[in-house]
Order: sequence, then structure tokens, then C-alpha cells
Amino acid sequence: MRIVDRLRWPRSAGQAKGHAIVLAVILWLIAAVVGFTGTGHRSIAGPLKGADFVHFYTLGHLASTRQIETMYDPARLYRTQVDLVPASAGEIYPPVYPPQAAVIFSPIARLSYQQALLIWNLLTIAGYVLIVWSTWKAVAQLLPDRTLVFAAAAAFPPFWSLVLHGQVTVIVLAAFWAGWRALERRQRWLAGAAFGLLAVKPQFGIALAVVVLAGGQWSMLAGALASVTAQAAAIWLFLGSDVFTAYADSVPMILTHADQLIAKPFTSHSLRALTRLAPNWIGLPIWILSSAAVLWYTARVWKSHSPVRVRLGVVVLASILVNPHVIVYDLTVLALPLLWIGSYMQALADGETTRRYWMAVYWLFALTFIPTAAAIGCKPRSW
Repeated sequence: MRIVDRLRWPRSAGQAKGHAIVLAVILWLIAAVVGFTGTGHRSIAGPLKGADFVHFYTLGHLASTRQIETMYDPARLYRTQVDLVPASAGEIYPPVYPPQAAVIFSPIARLSYQQALLIWNLLTIAGYVLIVWSTWKAVAQLLPDRTLVFAAAAAFPPFWSLVLHGQVTVIVLAAFWAGWRALERRQRWLAGAAFGLLAVKPQFGIALAVVVLAGGQWSMLAGALASVTAQAAAIWLFLGSDVFTAYADSVPMILTHADQLIAKPFTSHSLRALTRLAPNWIGLPIWILSSAAVLWYTARVWKSHSPVRVRLGVVVLASILVNPHVIVYDLTVLALPLLWIGSYMQALADGETTRRYWMAVYWLFALTFIPTAAAIGCKPRSW
């Protein structure tokens, strides 16, 4: 069989549905093995259950006990992590998250590690299902095959990775979703307030900030500033003002050692993942120039007369491409533009273009299921 013929696989929506169901079953059986087997906090395969969640659990514990200085002191943060979860001694997490993360996890950090991980994963799954269902309902007339949509959503490798790692990307997904809902109702201030939640992972706001400023979306900007101000007020009431100083002091380290802070570069997916392969003296300028081109095009699309879901879908795609730190679980946010742009393609009634789009989506699943970055030379770095 020729390579071209293989890239045309599957040949029908029914075949794609079958593939999605099989992949979903395989992935979640693996997740069950990882989550419920093994002794203590490590799975039978060896990795720490929840992986990244131990960092958020530690931050939540420090917030609930008001140990502010420890939150942004790498050595003390690590010692606290190991004291809370001894099995995590082999895992090191630099203090890169803003104080919001500590406040969010403080309520469940009072529970045992496994109880807190279970609650967070249930919240993540419930949030993802609600968001996918709500998004699909808005375009169901154009994408009527509910079984295919939800089988694909369950089989989406980034979402599976998100649950296994206990990460916080569901908050980013919720921010884009809530902002879209508000924009569809022409409530720009509320949209900006929703987008303000991206402050939990501020690198996801780069593309959005550009289109807001370039498009003169001042009501959205006001909403975003109000949202961030409200978050800062909540942090100040809960943790005091010293946490802002501690976080600000850590920012130069984060910016200086950004590349080294990625423990597993082979799971990265963005323009920066490619430009890191070149020496920094040329890789960094290439990343900046290519990101500028992406942002320029995104600003043009935002000013167009395309539907809101298409314009925001392009913004979400751009937020991935220009983001300097995108791990595979962060690609969960692509669930939104895949549905938004997919429904738009269906509405065009251009059979060949639509077919090519869905083939690209199919191979996106395949490429995120395996660490494709490893094939082009990305290797773990120490920080």
C-alpha cells in the first residue's frame, strides 16, 4: 500500500468511529491499571500516580498552612513534597506556577494524596465532559454523530495524559470555553473576565492579548483586568502580600531557565519544541519570528467576518503554537477548535476540503498518542 493511501485511512466516518472506540477502551484500561494497581503512591509500572499532581498537592498544603516562603524556594519546596509523599523523592518540580494554583488546591490538600488526586481527576473529567457536550450541542446540526464525537473525545490522547498527570489544563480549557459562550452572546466584558482565568497558565494568553490589543477590544481587556484583579484580591486575603513578592522574585529564574525547566522535552508540542533543536543563538530568533508571523495572521483572522467560533478557534491554535511551554496534556484545549472549525468545514459543503480536515484531525490523534518529538531528537534536560 502506498504512503498516500495510508494517509487516506480511515475511509469512512464509521471506520473512524470504530478506531476511536477501540483507542478509548485501550487508553482508559491503561489508566485504570496505572491508577489502581501497584503499592503505595506508585503504579505497578513504576511511575508516580498523578505525576505532576504531587506538585499542586504540595502547593495546596503550603497555602493551607501559610508557609509562603517555602512555595517559591526550590529546596524547601522539594523537602516538603517528599515529606508529604515520600514516594515522590525522584520527582523535582521547579516553582513556576502563580499563587492561584496554591489557593485552588488548598481545600483538597487537607486530604490524603490519593483522595485528593481522585477528587481532582473526577473534577477534571466532569469538566471536560460538560465542556465537550456544551460545545457539541451548539454545532450538533452540523456534526450529528454524537457517538463519534464523544468516542473521539474520550480517545483524545492529550485528555488521557491530562488525567494521568493530574494537571490543571482543564482550567485553561474552561477559560476558553466560557469566553466563547460570552462572545456568542456579545458579552465582551464577561468574555474578558473568563479569559482572565488564563492567569493560572499565563503563557496561554499570549495570542489572546495580541488580538485584544490589535483589535481594540477594550471591553474584553477591562473584563480580563477585573478578573485578574479579583484573583489577586482573593490571593491577598488568603495568603497575604508576601506571596506576590516571592513569586515576582522567582520570575527571572523561570525566564532565564525556561528551556531547562522542561523535564521531558520529547512530550513538547509547539514551535519552540522545534526551534530548541537548533543552537539557541539561532533557535530563539527563529521562534520569535515564526511566532510573530502566527500572531500577525491570527490578528487578521480575528478582524475578519468569520463566525466567533472560527476566530476564537484560530486564537486557541495560535496560543499552542507560540506557547514556549506546551506539554502533550496541554493540547486538551484543542478539543474546542477541533469541534468549532470542524463544524465550519461541514457548513462549507466542500467535500474534498472537509475530508482533508478530518483526515488531519485523525492523524493529530495518532501523532499525540506517541512521543513524536522524540523521533526528531528532543531529549530530557536537567535544570
